[in-house]
Amino acid sequence: MKSKVVNLAMAAALAATLVLGVVGCSQWHGDNANAPQISVHTQHNTVQVGETVWVHAATMNLTNSSIHWKVTPTTATITPDHSRADQYAKFSASQPGGYVVKAFAKTGHDQWVTSRTSITVVSVGSR
Repeated sequence: MKSKVVNLAMAAALAATLVLGVVGCSQWHGDNANAPQISVHTQHNTVQVGETVWVHAATMNLTNSSIHWKVTPTTATITPDHSRADQYAKFSASQPGGYVVKAFAKTGHDQWVTSRTSITVVSVGSR
């Protein structure tokens, strides 16, 4: 019985710590609404092998900065659309698996802002 009480106390302490950490992050973002930001979105987070999907990077409070793209693992490709200020890119993968697409841009203060999204690639006919 004593070990159950100790385990419950430890779980409660861990939960309280996690809540404080999340609240701290939320408060930090709310303190500077004018900070440069970037967010990445895609219309479909699950695609088939070989299928192409558009990924979009929306920016806020970020001027005159080009968007750079990266995808991991490298069995996928990400190709920026230069005609649309690199805010859009085409994603495609040759193998099933989980992929992370990252967009990043340099701010006017020589810092970087970044955002990412996950895309799951499944075998043809698996959706």
